[in-house]
Amino acid sequence: MNTITLEYFEQKKDQFEKQELVFSSSLIKSSFELQSLFVIKVEGHSMEPLIQNNSLVVADLSQKEFEGNAIFLVYKNDRMWIKKAALIDNQKYFVSLNHGYEHLVYPLDEVRVVAKVLLIFTSL
Repeated sequence: MNTITLEYFEQKKDQFEKQELVFSSSLIKSSFELQSLFVIKVEGHSMEPLIQNNSLVVADLSQKEFEGNAIFLVYKNDRMWIKKAALIDNQKYFVSLNHGYEHLVYPLDEVRVVAKVLLIFTSL
């Protein structure tokens, strides 16, 4: 079994601690660039129930092409957001899944696509 080990930093009080996420490469069901993978801890509830607060997501920096229904990390207003790609009236948007955050809808031309999310770890 081939494993992938990715490092990330988790804030604990006023410090950042280095953590490792180790998982089987077979969990990724689509093509990916190993050197472009990274892991990030999600803060917030806008993508619940699929992605819960404090989940870890593995994303691929080499995949930035809009793909309907895929999950992406996007950059807008000096913040990183995790959103679902959606076609609405033939226009490309990034939207929240949680109905309480329906106001967080971003047109493709107003964001910078950072990476496509390939894996979600919710209970570690």
